[in-house]
Amino acid sequence: MNEKIRNVCFYILIIVLMSLIGCEKKQAVNIYESEEYKTLTRKDITVGESIWAIACFRCHMYGTNGAVLLEEKEYWDNTASKGIDELFKSVWEGKQGDNGAMPAKGFCNLCSEEEIRRSVFYIFHLAKKVQAANESKSSG
Repeated sequence: MNEKIRNVCFYILIIVLMSLIGCEKKQAVNIYESEEYKTLTRKDITVGESIWAIACFRCHMYGTNGAVLLEEKEYWDNTASKGIDELFKSVWEGKQGDNGAMPAKGFCNLCSEEEIRRSVFYIFHLAKKVQAANESKSSG
């Protein structure tokens, strides 16, 4: 009997350990520090820019639907820390935010996953450019 109890306890312990290992959450890499962001090609930027031009700009250029403007450095820096996977998911599936909603695919319903992914990187690329331009205006 004791041996049966030991065996059951052993198997329960193995199952618990395996489930804990499987639940380990991968640490998100800040978009600005990610290898993918650092190695964006001209083609990647062009694809992202084209999606921006047909979908993203509608809200993020003017703050429509409560979207955050590119100039808001603190927001973009904080958001970048969520990593590409979480941000891609927010755009792909849509998300209700504090001030408004991100529509699924940012209203780019015909966009592929790769195009949406490139658009996420592009908006962070563009936000950095806009913020740098604003900083140079205010210091000059």
